[in-house]
Amino acid sequence: MSTPVVVHTKDRLSGVVQLVGRRPNDIERRWWESALVFAFFTIGYTWFGYWVVVDMHVVGFETLDRLNRALMVWHNDPAKLSAIGFDYPPLATLLIAPLAIFRGLVTSLAVVPLASAIFAAFTMVAFNTMMRRALIAGPLRYAVLLALGANPMVLLYATTGTRHFVWIALVVTALGGLFAWYITADVRFVMLSGIAFSIASIAGYTSLTFFVLSAIMIGAILARLGADGTEVEGTVVGFASPTVYVIALWTVFNFILLLRPFAWITRSSDAAASGGLETFSAVELLRATGQLVLYGAPIAIIVLPALVFAGVARGNPFALWLGVMLGASIVMPSAAVVLRLTDSPMLMRNALPILLISMIGAIWLARSADEGSTLVAALLVVALVISIPWTIQAMKTYRYQNLEAPFAAAITTGESQEGAETLAREKVGIFSEQAMAEYISNNVSRDNSILTDNAQTYAVMMLTGHPEWFFDRIDQSDGPWKIALRDPAAHGVLYLLMSTSDNGDLVTKLYADAAAGSDAQLQVVFRTPRYVLVSVPAGYKPGGVTTGQFGES
Repeated sequence: MSTPVVVHTKDRLSGVVQLVGRRPNDIERRWWESALVFAFFTIGYTWFGYWVVVDMHVVGFETLDRLNRALMVWHNDPAKLSAIGFDYPPLATLLIAPLAIFRGLVTSLAVVPLASAIFAAFTMVAFNTMMRRALIAGPLRYAVLLALGANPMVLLYATTGTRHFVWIALVVTALGGLFAWYITADVRFVMLSGIAFSIASIAGYTSLTFFVLSAIMIGAILARLGADGTEVEGTVVGFASPTVYVIALWTVFNFILLLRPFAWITRSSDAAASGGLETFSAVELLRATGQLVLYGAPIAIIVLPALVFAGVARGNPFALWLGVMLGASIVMPSAAVVLRLTDSPMLMRNALPILLISMIGAIWLARSADEGSTLVAALLVVALVISIPWTIQAMKTYRYQNLEAPFAAAITTGESQEGAETLAREKVGIFSEQAMAEYISNNVSRDNSILTDNAQTYAVMMLTGHPEWFFDRIDQSDGPWKIALRDPAAHGVLYLLMSTSDNGDLVTKLYADAAAGSDAQLQVVFRTPRYVLVSVPAGYKPGGVTTGQFGES
């Protein structure tokens, strides 16, 4: 029998290139500075966003949809967590649900800018921490943050309640963790980064691309530093496990509830499910990608080659991998078109991740420049400031966009955009929704008395602040709702709220004459350009209504 050999910790860790069980030589913690940066940008973006949303009427309907779902989590009849749905990444709605506890904050639209301002401010905190680790002086750090914070793309998506900063903030935080890991060799930062990516994965599915690249980067850098296979494997597995577990769990939930394990991809609001995706040639995709970078994130044109040069010529692997991630963020919009993973190809908002990954790259270049870090940071400030008027002008004319043109018009003219048109010929503003919500609030107070397709009338529901007044598809699921739709009076329904156009509204599709105002029994009680409210008389029996008159949603 062989004698057991005791391996001391010192010998066991002799081939480990990362710090284990020791506090690293890191920057001094300044929680108060992070708190001040967070408070400054949260308050600033919320204040500016309130002007943009409430006074200028620049707000996206996707934002109102998510806020209505958040409201239904607390105040629907019955209140249901399932109101968050499956078409958006779940955390994109769940993380803003606490903002909808108080109805008044929702109906006043005060929470709309707050829903994105919090996450944009969190992103600025992550950038400030990275710049501290890059040894950039305080005044320059704050100048960089102000110049980035004033970028028109950042302003638009940080102040109008959109979901994009929810996942972007988590991705920037995760990459900031890897930034700290490379500097300190502390493996704890890898694990913290893995946790941030696991949350980001169900806040925005695009984050999975950066997660995969980060996992490969960690393994490649450790191998280059001479780590043995055990350390490489253990670190990568520890980093990836939280995200893999979360995605596996979300896939199982989709299978149990929808019998479609990958519905979180195929039925996502970003997937090309409509079949109406525009066809792009290779040349058109290349041109659109170039325009996206040129107009939305011009600093990437300088940062990307600089990262590649630093990585290859100066033996800086972290710079090279940041270059790979920046390159991936540039090609992802066109890749989504080729793979048919988007119904909104080459939108200008795709420049936002490119801009922010470029920022991380620029900060790393400043740290890698040693004595020249101050010059690099100063040039970054200049580049960001110069790009502000350039991007504003591009927002007015860029072909593929949402609210960029109305936003640019609002901040340059100070005029309300109510009734204006986007470049896609869609009307801007919420006058119709506010008018209908006000009428309902003044004349209806009975629960479940208004039957409506909440997938189309969510903005009206949200602005009333009372989702319990509506008999919607969330209350008892689609089956019971469609039964009530065919015979509303028998289910205690007093009104039908529907869209005035056939845009997928199942109520409009079934009661087209009522929507047009030509049904003798279903009298119109209130109408706006986008919506119509009709009364359902006692004993009403619809004639000729069959199941086949409307399809499954």
